[in-house]
Amino acid sequence: MAWYDQSIDFKNPKRPGFHKRIILDADKLKQLYYQGQLIENIASYFNCSIQTIRRHLKFLIPKNLQRYKFNYSQSNPVNQRIIKLYTNHHHSTEKIAEIIELSGKTVRKRLHRLGIELRGRGFKNLETFHPKQFNRRNKQYTIDDLATFNQKFIEYYCLGYPKKKIAELLQIDKRTVSKRINYFRFQYNFKSRFCKRCENIFRFIATKYQRNARICTKCRKNAS
Repeated sequence: MAWYDQSIDFKNPKRPGFHKRIILDADKLKQLYYQGQLIENIASYFNCSIQTIRRHLKFLIPKNLQRYKFNYSQSNPVNQRIIKLYTNHHHSTEKIAEIIELSGKTVRKRLHRLGIELRGRGFKNLETFHPKQFNRRNKQYTIDDLATFNQKFIEYYCLGYPKKKIAELLQIDKRTVSKRINYFRFQYNFKSRFCKRCENIFRFIATKYQRNARICTKCRKNAS
């Protein structure tokens, strides 16, 4: 490339600048970059700043071979694992950072670049997300409406269905069921009672308007 030919003078007589222009060995720079050396180490080798190395790499390395492009690509195995841990296992970004051995900021940045909407700290807004928003595959769900999905989830949980059955009915994995149960138990006050009609244990959400219940939701629907 002509920019890195030493026969070309970079100096501008009208703008001499405060610092002496650094001429880097392009072949050596590309060799270190393709070897997987960190930008900080390359800058230390050439005794220059990190910004100088990045500026030179921008013109030397093709876009399809630039390292940072691959860092935010869905074909990157690390990113595939991050998506799986975040969407399927519902780990926090800090927990994923410990597993992948990256910083939490890097994990959040990669998820944002990959189009994954963040849940928020401590699952504070988990109720406002449908599982399809976390799933990168074109998976079809029986219930697409978020309000109906949450209503059915709480209904199945109150009827005492096991996690496996709830996962089959809503077409989600058991890990998602466990996380949402923990979230709803933190948000609502569930109480357990014996149904007077079917004599099965059921749950209901205790509020200031309803402090007790005698029959389960299923028996109430059958009676109506």
